[in-house]
Amino acid sequence: MKSAMRRIAGTLMLLGLGACSTQPWVLSKSPDAITVRWYPDETSVVAADQLAALHCQSWGKAARLASDLRDGSAEIARYSCR
Repeated sequence: MKSAMRRIAGTLMLLGLGACSTQPWVLSKSPDAITVRWYPDETSVVAADQLAALHCQSWGKAARLASDLRDGSAEIARYSCR
């Protein structure tokens, strides 16, 4: 339990470090998946990966990229929680 809390705290700190840039925003989420959108020119894919990992970890699961597509200048990624 403590190691899970440490991982979550570490992820939150990393997300906080990236607060100077535009964060990815959540389009949808459930215990089985999360879909996020961001602008790659302003935000790294790492921030989206970390957001998905944090969401899935809250359900005791790991995030896996299910799909990734461009919508104009935005990127949309769907992660499954397994």
